Amino acid sequence: MSLRKGRTGAARVVAGLALGAAIAALLAACSPGADYPSILDKPAPRADQPMNPDQVKQATDALISDRNRLSTDAQAAQQQQASAPATTGSTRAAGSAAKP
Repeated sequence: MSLRKGRTGAARVVAGLALGAAIAALLAACSPGADYPSILDKPAPRADQPMNPDQVKQATDALISDRNRLSTDAQAAQQQQASAPATTGSTRAAGSAAKP
């Protein structure tokens, strides 16, 4: 009987070590630590200069004109849909005979 207890105990130890190794491998594979920079790393300086006030004004004006044009186009499309005649389903299905 003591031989059976020894085998069972050894099997439990081996199973526990295998489970622990599997969990450790899984956690190591999911670790995102290598993807992020260190806390004390400073970002690299910008390659391009910020926009001057004239460039900001030009970009703002371009965005406003695009917005107005798109808004006008959308309103025209809505008016076309509203003025189009609605279908009432009064047409016959293909191949059906007229009712007397």
